[in-house]
Amino acid sequence: MIDEKIVSNNKKKTRSRSPEKKAQQLDEILEVGKQLFQEYGREGFSLRRLAKKLDMSQNNLYNYVESKRELWIAIRKKFYEQYRNETRDIIKNFTGSTVDLLLEIFNHFFEFAEKDYTAFRMMHIIRSPPSDKVGPFEKNYKPFKYLEGTTRVIQKAIDKGEIKEKNATLIASFLFSILLGSAMVEYVMRDIETTNNKSGRKVEEFKQFETRSFTSKEFRKYVLRKIQKGLLDPNLVVDESEYK
Repeated sequence: MIDEKIVSNNKKKTRSRSPEKKAQQLDEILEVGKQLFQEYGREGFSLRRLAKKLDMSQNNLYNYVESKRELWIAIRKKFYEQYRNETRDIIKNFTGSTVDLLLEIFNHFFEFAEKDYTAFRMMHIIRSPPSDKVGPFEKNYKPFKYLEGTTRVIQKAIDKGEIKEKNATLIASFLFSILLGSAMVEYVMRDIETTNNKSGRKVEEFKQFETRSFTSKEFRKYVLRKIQKGLLDPNLVVDESEYK
């Protein structure tokens, strides 16, 4: 005899969802997927593990993302758009010199990493999983060209005479390397400051940050101030002949 209650429940599970519900489900998939990428890396991550974490079937998950590469693209797209929109608001509302605007943008870079370091790692550190199939997220993906916006602001500062070096693209790449490394170091320092569990730290190289006489916030201020002085000081200009 067929259990009518089970049939009724199954019908509820297979009933088509509204666009709003689908968007909410996708957002949950991206959030949990982000955490699992952080925990297991691109090699250890699997859609099977994600489906289990979400308490949904793998076949249902495939209705949203076809591969872990597709998921990786969707997660990065979400947070790149968030970061880009926040940066645009900073540029739109800022009053001051162009170099000061750059520093405000760079501070936002740190703040974004502090607010959601997992999203930060997905954007800048965790590389894309390979896939033989190009899914819809990848087909529709438009590169964010992350450094181009910063390069334009730097070029504006060069044109106004605030920055004396002339290669805006090279300056942007150099500053990004400084900011990326500094944000990672600040994360470790902040983790040490907020975590009392020191078990196993004696075999980890970041233990050295425990003995420093400055805080993670002071470190951030130092980096930004150092960048500011480096951009404005004509004595620190590097001529093209020095690296070519």
